[in-house]
Amino acid sequence: MTVSICFHSSHSGLRDECYKIGRLRFRLTGFFDEHYVPSLLKPVMIVGLRGNTDLGYQSAKKLVKTLGAKRFAEYYSEWFPDLAFVNDDGLCRLPRWTLHESSSTIPNAVILSGVTRVASEDPHAHYSTFNELVEFSKNLGVRLIYVLDGIVAGESEERRIQVATTSPELTRKAHGHGAQILKDVALPSAPSMFLGLSRLHSQAAMLIVGLLAEPKSDDTAIEATLSFLSKVAEIKT
Repeated sequence: MTVSICFHSSHSGLRDECYKIGRLRFRLTGFFDEHYVPSLLKPVMIVGLRGNTDLGYQSAKKLVKTLGAKRFAEYYSEWFPDLAFVNDDGLCRLPRWTLHESSSTIPNAVILSGVTRVASEDPHAHYSTFNELVEFSKNLGVRLIYVLDGIVAGESEERRIQVATTSPELTRKAHGHGAQILKDVALPSAPSMFLGLSRLHSQAAMLIVGLLAEPKSDDTAIEATLSFLSKVAEIKT
């Protein structure tokens, strides 16, 4: 199977590129602003983006602080909202997702986080955006991606971590740590794209879903999500 992945944009900061991975064809529409290239040994990537809840983002944000991870890059995309944020000093910036790294943990870790959402309902926007991120992870030598997310659970639902993975081995490992395996469900766009494109690229990935009483995250849910991540990813500081 031959895939062509093409990068083309009228933005002066973006260059035209074309990649072949199979029969699929993606137009690459974003870019990474890298401050330095981290020296990492077989790292894992932890992803926390704001979705229907902010549990994934808040968990990733806390992990960055806990590990003392260093920011080494930002990701920008023309599929992000067409606006700029202004800080307290009057300086503006475009919407972005940030990437931090920690070489002091075992395994080494890359943490992707952000609150910005892809602003288009066009499937192409999601495919191209998340394909770039999976490609970037592979270039960093990432061996496994953990996507953190959350859902609001009913009062009668058992508060167990739920997972979906790209391989039977990962599913068995997650189940062995007490997770409930997601079955016969359609995932939201961000975790769908991460897991689906990871599997297409033969990149191991696991979705970790925490349960919340309401859309806003609480400390208990964040701690439960990070505790499970620490066990399943065997992260040691």
